[in-house]
Amino acid sequence: MKKTFLIIVLALLNMVMWAQTYGIDHEKKIVVATVRLPEGMKPFKEIVEVRGERYTCYRSEMPLITITTDGPIVNSPAVHGLINVADADGNVVTMHAGFKIRGTSSQQYDKKSYRVELWADETGAEMADTTFLGLRSDDDWNLEAMWAQPLRLRDKVANELWMEMYQLPYAENEPDALPGIRMVYADVFINDEYMGVYAMTERMDRKQLGLRKYNGELRGLLYKGNGPGAPTFDSLPGFDNTLDTWDNYEWVYPNESDTAINWSHLYNFTNFVMNASDNVFYSQYSAQFDQANAIDYYLFINSVMAMDNMGRNLFLARYKKSSTYMYLPWDLDAIWGLDTDGSHTNNTAGLKSNGFYDRLTQDCYDNGFVALAKVRYNALRNDILTTEHIMEMVQNQYEALVESGAYEREHEAWPAFSVDESQLDYMRDWLDNRFNYLDGEINAGCGTWGVEVPEPVEGPTRFVEVFPNPAKDRINIRFAEAGDASVKLYDMTGRLLYSNTSNTQGFLISTRGLSQGVYTLVTISGGKQQVDRVVVD
Repeated sequence: MKKTFLIIVLALLNMVMWAQTYGIDHEKKIVVATVRLPEGMKPFKEIVEVRGERYTCYRSEMPLITITTDGPIVNSPAVHGLINVADADGNVVTMHAGFKIRGTSSQQYDKKSYRVELWADETGAEMADTTFLGLRSDDDWNLEAMWAQPLRLRDKVANELWMEMYQLPYAENEPDALPGIRMVYADVFINDEYMGVYAMTERMDRKQLGLRKYNGELRGLLYKGNGPGAPTFDSLPGFDNTLDTWDNYEWVYPNESDTAINWSHLYNFTNFVMNASDNVFYSQYSAQFDQANAIDYYLFINSVMAMDNMGRNLFLARYKKSSTYMYLPWDLDAIWGLDTDGSHTNNTAGLKSNGFYDRLTQDCYDNGFVALAKVRYNALRNDILTTEHIMEMVQNQYEALVESGAYEREHEAWPAFSVDESQLDYMRDWLDNRFNYLDGEINAGCGTWGVEVPEPVEGPTRFVEVFPNPAKDRINIRFAEAGDASVKLYDMTGRLLYSNTSNTQGFLISTRGLSQGVYTLVTISGGKQQVDRVVVD
């Protein structure tokens, strides 16, 4: 039996060497090979001799990527090199490419993420499309390090969950288009150094989304949100059409050489969200933003509790000139109870939002956002958005990584990494608690989502005069001096009824249309907050 096993091992090694589907790290004394194993044989490791020295040889069916570059890989510019992508069946694709570090957070980690641009030759003057590992044909790829993901699977599983949950509204016209990215695990060598397990991923761009191409006029549009400001609907500065950025938005498509950037479309939409009256906003927002997408994105981001995907790490897209906008998620690593550094937050309460959703969650009409979101959420809770379904996806991916030896090899590359199975228990408990919270919050009264009305204060801390109280026709609010101030009025269920911010010395709120009862008034000015109970007769 031992002799038969040895013959199989030697035959596999010969096949690997012949197909050039292996990598050797002489410093770490590691050989990693991708090979189609005989039926019933699991991935394994063996001590082999290479040039008289003992090496640990890992064999699995995980694809292998080997990269050689002309110099160190930096943030910019891209450095030329060759990329070799091999699968377990011996299929090998070798291309010229430009490599650079991607992602702001990746800069601080030892294990970097990379962007890979495929070139027609070493000059990089022309790009070249090809397909890798069953993914789409393209010239632009990402290699994700997954450094801040303890089990190296959150981003991958979350993208699969999003694409299971959401379908593009024009899918029938663009059957190859996807609302998210696909990811394939691979072992990676860079300049003969084993770098561990990465995820090779598609990029979110015009091709992935199937947006209509530029033909001299703007049809399909794609922007990327990179932080607070216009992406969170907190500011509306002027724009400059000579720049490819505007207040933390990045212009992504169209990107043809003759494209004239025009920020006016996005500026007008942001202005509409921030400044339209309630009557105008609630009657017209669905003509500018796809309502089904707005609902699914909100429910998805809040179900996974993505820490940073309501202004940053999101794409805003338009299919064609007559289409409405839609959101697409990106960089789904800080989710399911993880912070951006991979640590546990242990927090399952609260709702993720931005200025757009702050208004949508006050849409209390019969067929408005809140009513439709409740129906959609409760339908998803029957199958897709359940602890059992998500944990089955996670468990299957975890077991595949364990069986392939990926975690052991990752530790070889990065000794500080060790897989901790208790992460699965933490995730299961977190999901149970999160869905318990959302079940109550989403099914609560309209206008109450995420609202925590403060208790009133008494005594010397008061700095605002509120009168008359009880009020009949109006409520007067007067500050000692003019300045930036805000005021909010809630009913006793926590529903927000009135909100205003201005540089002023006072506000006047009409009580016409309000039922008799007790209301909560919150005023903020000069960094101080005052809360009052106001009676309306």
